[in-house]
Amino acid sequence: MLQRANHLFLTTDDADTVAAVDAVDAALLRYGKDVGDYLHSPGPTSDCAYALATAAAIHLFALTAPGRALAMPLVAAAERLATAATAHEQAYVSGIAAWSRGDIGKAIAAHVEIARRWPRDLLSAKILQFHQLNTGDFAGMLTALDGIVRAQPDIGFVHGMRAFALEQAGDLRAAESAGRKAMAMGHDPWAHHAVAHVLDTEGRAREGRAWADRFGESWAGCSSFLYTHNWWHAALFELQLGDHDAALDLFDTRIWGVRPGSVQDQVNAVSLLARLEVAGVCTGDRWAAMAPHLEQRIADRANPFVDLHLAYGLARAGADGAVTLLLGGLAEQARSDRRIDIAAARAATGMVAHARRHYATAAEHLDSALVDSIGFGGSHTQRRLLDILAADARARASDWGHVVAGPWPKRAPQPADRLSCAS
Repeated sequence: MLQRANHLFLTTDDADTVAAVDAVDAALLRYGKDVGDYLHSPGPTSDCAYALATAAAIHLFALTAPGRALAMPLVAAAERLATAATAHEQAYVSGIAAWSRGDIGKAIAAHVEIARRWPRDLLSAKILQFHQLNTGDFAGMLTALDGIVRAQPDIGFVHGMRAFALEQAGDLRAAESAGRKAMAMGHDPWAHHAVAHVLDTEGRAREGRAWADRFGESWAGCSSFLYTHNWWHAALFELQLGDHDAALDLFDTRIWGVRPGSVQDQVNAVSLLARLEVAGVCTGDRWAAMAPHLEQRIADRANPFVDLHLAYGLARAGADGAVTLLLGGLAEQARSDRRIDIAAARAATGMVAHARRHYATAAEHLDSALVDSIGFGGSHTQRRLLDILAADARARASDWGHVVAGPWPKRAPQPADRLSCAS
């Protein structure tokens, strides 16, 4: 048994395994692009349950069926070894195993226990925040961080995580303070992200543009997710300021194409392109270019938030076969009578209807799903896309008085229709 840098113990006699776990911990906290290097370290082949579970977690973060398949044998090996490990390691393995099997409630419970009993485990805390974001549990996110902040007030990353939780819970002043405190303590792209949320929510777009100018170059070392996501926030500031050319340029140079196979990059791209079109921007053939990458993900069922973006992007690209498969899969899930699955199926139908310019149908389905949208996943800024499309659909259906079919208009009726080019 050896001690980690955070003073917790791992059941292993291999110092390289401990160093590898510490390295991936640091990489995940700063969202470094070197996280994947861990898969080539001693971790996945070690005799340490915690190290094996961490390797599985890296695959699960991809939110894909192939990622889950790669994680499963690692989880099985971790569970075998966990019987001889510490209580802390057993709880961690339990959380990762539950995640791999789709039992996010059990995974959250395991990581909440770790936050309470072993608050120095920031790798577990980061995974917990990921799950709580994807289930809309923002109150729980804040509660779990209380003990972590008390245990490690000198770690900037802790304040960055707390800043995001505070912003999602609606305490904007405290969120900005915590985010700026984290930034003062060291490089933390997640703290940059949390402050961006505050600036966006408060409509402080000029400050947001300056924020991106100040920190943007430092995101080059981030994984594609946070690199493209922070630049997505920067593009939203440009949209607020009415500089559509700048927003579209960010789409082309910073958001789409960095890692087109990444689900999270796809979400950023679909969301921005949809907002640009509603704002009246001609997007050319960009939907068609995205479609082959989106089609690869329709069977993954990562979470409703991802599926809704896939549905919209594929419908805008005219990939009708893929849309049919995706909607069919969501309808099948909705037969479980779980409220969130029913709402997701309705929301996806509404997203597709908007993309196809069937506005009355879009408004009906989106409006009925919005009440449950917090459970779809994503931040409130990301979920705002549903509100934008629902409001747009209501306005267009009311203004035109009927369901419209055909190409996107080159110059649409005013005031509701603001799209500027044909698909």
